[in-house]
Amino acid sequence: MSQRVAVAIPACNEEERVVRCVESVAGAVRALLRAESDARVTVILAADSCTDRTVGAAREAWAAASSVLNGHAELEVLEGTWASAGGARQAAANHALRLGADWIASTDADTAVPQNWLSYQVERARTGADAVLGTVEPDPTECPEHVFRLWHLEHDLSEGHPYIHAANMGVRAGAFQAAGGFPNVECSEDEAVVEALRAHGARVEATDRIRAITSGRLRGRAALGFAYHLRNLAAQHGAHHGVQHGPVEGFADR
Repeated sequence: MSQRVAVAIPACNEEERVVRCVESVAGAVRALLRAESDARVTVILAADSCTDRTVGAAREAWAAASSVLNGHAELEVLEGTWASAGGARQAAANHALRLGADWIASTDADTAVPQNWLSYQVERARTGADAVLGTVEPDPTECPEHVFRLWHLEHDLSEGHPYIHAANMGVRAGAFQAAGGFPNVECSEDEAVVEALRAHGARVEATDRIRAITSGRLRGRAALGFAYHLRNLAAQHGAHHGVQHGPVEGFADR
């Protein structure tokens, strides 16, 4: 039976990073189609109040990268005002459900996924996994070297890891619906949906075999998001070296 896969990508003014994201997702789609020639993939970009060229850049990147997909994959863009990553991600997921997706993968517009990202998730779904949680690491080209080092000291990236990142996860559509989907919150929508999945008895697997690279910036969209954690590491380092850091830029400050 063919697999209908959707990829949900919320984005808010990410024209500088969305091209890398779309190119990496297209690469993952190509790898999936090599393994599952009858799979169908819809990549859904939920553009949340974008005022820059995020949408145009994403469309151009997809057009350039998808020419070898032979009509088995497409990019769809939703534009709205959700004012949160959770709201935008859920809008993309709802659209995926309307399309009849069997599996919904999730990443972020500032993230690059590995080539085996989708094929691994579909393979695990075939063995009975209801959700797959991947790992992420900050982009070393953006992240200060000492912060990158501290981040790795704090994180054990291994099989069965305890981390939950909306930038690198996938879930069976039926289990996702039973769990109630992503709540419309500014951050931690990933933790909420995984908690609900587990409460419903879903089989959740955590792996480092599909590690993604996400933005290493210290100022992000969500007040308590990934950039907030990196900035805290920078502040801890600065406290030991007499350096002061300003407040983290919040989602509403975009």
